[in-house]
Amino acid sequence: MTGLKVIGAGLGRTGTLSQKAALEILGFGPCHHMAETFRVQQDKNHLWKKIFDNEGVDEALKSIFEGYAATVDYPGCVFWEKFLEWNPEAKVILSIRDSPEAWAASARSTIFPATKGNLAIAKKWLFNTFVMPFIGSDRHMSYIHSIVTRVHGVDPQNADTNLAKMYEDWNASVIAKVPSENLLIFNVKEGWEPLCKFLGVPVPDQEFPRTNSTKQFKEREGKMWSGLKMVFKIAAVSVVVAGTGVLVASYYPQIVGLLPQAS
Repeated sequence: MTGLKVIGAGLGRTGTLSQKAALEILGFGPCHHMAETFRVQQDKNHLWKKIFDNEGVDEALKSIFEGYAATVDYPGCVFWEKFLEWNPEAKVILSIRDSPEAWAASARSTIFPATKGNLAIAKKWLFNTFVMPFIGSDRHMSYIHSIVTRVHGVDPQNADTNLAKMYEDWNASVIAKVPSENLLIFNVKEGWEPLCKFLGVPVPDQEFPRTNSTKQFKEREGKMWSGLKMVFKIAAVSVVVAGTGVLVASYYPQIVGLLPQAS
């Protein structure tokens, strides 16, 4: 796989969806992002299990990222070193937030909700079991999360995990390993200028894309939960109706016996 020109090493919730849009505007597209696994790559999602099982990892990754000129966000960011090895001329972007604490707060309220205690675990199970299949994810998100946990060495969804430290450690590792001339440490608040200068392209005559804020993420999640609640309500009514039907059928002979008989 030698097609990647830009490798995003920044973690999710660092403006990665905005970066994806920006890179594609600049001609570095298509750009892989977690969203791709829901929208256009459902036929390849089974490969995440192979990667989780450490079976033909290189071949699976090359198949998933084939045809992409750039990658940002999870799950691609956890493989940035392998991608750079395969694409030594690629540029590396480490996207960041204003502070580790700002990133941790955003991540905890969106992609890494705390799971501790039966209620949190039950909520996560309900979401993964009933919501994810409706948006085309099946089980691939479980494998991706397990891969992310393995790479970080901690479970980001565990309430006891220090997300700010995880973020700091990750960024420090990237900075230590990538030559400074080949690395852009980038906050999307900076807009086009540093990104275009780093990539050697002109600044486009349009605003820098801004999308997938925490508010937008929570609004989408709220809509999915509302849909799930509606499914449960319909299911509950169906069970009651079905149960009533069974009850009536069971007592039908007795009920008929109590009715006036035609002479």
